This record gives sequence, structure tokens and C-alpha cells, in this order.
Amino acid sequence: MISVKTLKGILGCLAAVVVLAGCSSAYKPMEVYTGGQEERQGSGKAGETGTEPLEAGAMEPGAMEPGAMEPGLSESERDESQQSGPGNGREGSGMQSETGDLYGRGDRIEEQTFDVTLNPLGQVTFASYRPDTSGNPLADVVFTIEKDGQVILRLPGTTEDNVGTEMFEQVEAVAFPDYNGDGYDDIIVIIQYCFGAGPQAAQPYSTVRYYRGSGDGTFIYEREMSEIGSQALAVITIESAKGFIGAKDKAKTDRAETGGLDSGKTQESWKQAYIDFLDRESHVGEPGGYTLIEMRGDEAPQLVEVGTSEASGCRIIHYSGGKACVTQLNRLGFDYIPDGNLLRNGDGLMDHYYDLIYSIVDGEMKLVASGYYGRDDNAAMEFDAEGNPVYQYEWNGVSMSREEYDRELGKVYDSSKAVTYEYGSLYSADEMRNVIEGY
Repeated sequence: MISVKTLKGILGCLAAVVVLAGCSSAYKPMEVYTGGQEERQGSGKAGETGTEPLEAGAMEPGAMEPGAMEPGLSESERDESQQSGPGNGREGSGMQSETGDLYGRGDRIEEQTFDVTLNPLGQVTFASYRPDTSGNPLADVVFTIEKDGQVILRLPGTTEDNVGTEMFEQVEAVAFPDYNGDGYDDIIVIIQYCFGAGPQAAQPYSTVRYYRGSGDGTFIYEREMSEIGSQALAVITIESAKGFIGAKDKAKTDRAETGGLDSGKTQESWKQAYIDFLDRESHVGEPGGYTLIEMRGDEAPQLVEVGTSEASGCRIIHYSGGKACVTQLNRLGFDYIPDGNLLRNGDGLMDHYYDLIYSIVDGEMKLVASGYYGRDDNAAMEFDAEGNPVYQYEWNGVSMSREEYDRELGKVYDSSKAVTYEYGSLYSADEMRNVIEGY
């Protein structure tokens, strides 16, 4: 019997990505920060920063220079803030909360607080704080940028008073990419809320916020993109949030180049690339068959080549950069979330199983999360009180219980929305050419 560790090694070889015509889908670790993970930039978790009263004459933490506008405030609001000063009751504008905190903050969320280097600010602390709900149960989470123990910036909330419509649950993940490529680091935050009332009360749901960095060191809350992304993504993760940006930008570029019309040239390009794959690059001999799936809902679906046996597995072909790019999956088991840009290669053998989550990011099919479970070599099979096999579970390299594994998998991949192919309804290569041409 092979161990989980041995299985991972074997799967690493079997799942080596096939590279065609210069396309690469090799996994590259992303700068993603989630609860329970070690911080990958700077020196790790930030230390505590106090909120003691300021010394006489000192500038308040996060105070702006005279005449500067605090992010998220209109000019009239800024004037009102400067005239009224601290204590005017407007928490969302950095005013005093009922409990006396300058920013309406509750306890700091240490697992979502990081020491990072952000251009142009340099080495800073990104800090997450639970909301102070003493005045309003719908008060929202607070994010600050801190340096040398002082708050230099508070990120804008979704409303002026930083009070939402649902109850804050937790910060799920934070990342600091330069998602628009302007040379200044941006921020992506995934936040979980619970409905306060109605039939969905207490059911958590996730949202994404995009904060665009700028040359003066401030961050602009991109409201429209955040709201559309939160609604459009079936499962919200850092990877799917970044993939949404790429799809949005590409659609905008295509509209600009074609005067708002779909690009027939682009459509013909992916069709020809897939037909060329069928003619030249498909497996020698007749595979089990072919089908098309729609991971992203854009103009080009993905071509699936299903092998004749579990050993041959499936191959996912996606169109990027004018070429057909191929990703080899382990065995024949996979499903995907339509328009969610997520695919799970979930299968196993003889008490050793895996859930490998893929997403198309920046034109590459990338492994964004991985889980393994099974029993050790030569270990006697054990069962719990309910008769289920007792396995060892590992998610993204961290050992955990079955319940924790299921919870972590559910954060990334909502299996209730997933669909798969029907083995008995696959097309032959010739039939698939006709399907592609008439798509």
C-alpha cells in the first residue's frame, strides 16, 4: 500500500502538464494569504499596535496632511470632517466610535494581519480588525495600513459610515498583487458575511473587494468591479478573483477592437486551434471520446479528451495566446463549475484519494489548491462510530481532521454547483470537429 506522500509524488509525475506550441500551465505559487497560512512577505505576523491617547501636538494615526482628502470622502464631507473634528460620530470617515476607538475597530484579526512590502509605501503592516458592533450590529470590518506602530491609512469601506446590510463573519483571504500592471501594488480582500434575517439567516456568503493602489500611496475602492465580481463568481477565491480581472479586461479590449461586436476572428482562431489539435496532437489511437465544457463562459470553451482507461486519464485543452494548451489530469474523474473558472480533478485508488483544484489564470491552467486523504502504508483499516473509514487528511500541505478538510475544500470549491461529463455521450474525433465548427 502506498502512502499519501507517495501518492502525491506519483500524481506529480502523472499530472505533468503537456506544453503545446509554447503554452505553459505549470503551477507557480501565488502571493495568496489566507487564515492559517504563514505570511510570505516580510517578517510574518505583525505585532500588536496600541490605540493609546496621543501625545499633545502629535498627529493622529492616519491623519491626512492639511488640504488632503481622506480616501472615500467627497470634498464636502472632508470639509465637514475638518470642521467638526474627531468625535462627530462618523465612524466611516475615521471618527470616534462609541467605545472610543478612532476607527470603529474591534479586536485585530491576527491571522489576516501581515507585514508586507507595498510599492510605493515600502515595508508596512496590513491589519484587519473586527468591527466594533457596540453601536450597530451591522458595523463592517476595518482594514488599515500601519507603519512603525502608527496607522497611516484606513482603506475605504463600502459605505460612508462603514455600516453594511449583513453581519460580518470573517476575513477569508488577502492578497497584494499588482493586478492592473501599473507598477503599484493593489489589494484583493475576500470577506464572508451572514444574512441577518430571512430564510437564509446565518448562512455565510463571500464577497470580494478590489483596492487599486496609486502613486501617492493611497488605495481606491473599485466599487463597480467589486460588486460585479461578487455576483459573477460562483466560487470566490483569490485565484478566481484575479481570473475575473483578466476576463473583464480581455472582454473590454475585445469590445474596443471590434466596435462592441464579438470578434469573429477570435472565435475562428480557437476553433482552428482545437481542430489542429485533433488532427495533429491527440493521443495515438482512438481515445474514449471528446466533449466541450465552459469553465469561464467566454468566447472559447474548453476541449476535453477522455482516455480509454483510468491510467490514460483526461486532458483539458484551453485556448490561450492563439494556441491550444493542454493539461493532463489524473485518471478519469473530474467535475467543474460552469462560468466559475474552477475545475476539480477528484479521484483516487485503494484508500488514497485527492482533490486537485484548477483555474485558468493569466492564460494558464494553474493548480490553485490541493487536498489528499487516505491511510498509511500497511495500516489496518479503522472505522469511526458511523462506519466511515478513518483516513489522514491534508489540505495545501497542512494535516487536519476530516471536518476541517471538508470545510477548507468548501471554501474553494462549491461541489453543489459542479457538473461533469457523461462517458456514454462523448463524441468521436470526427464528430467533435463538426461540433466545434458549428459551435
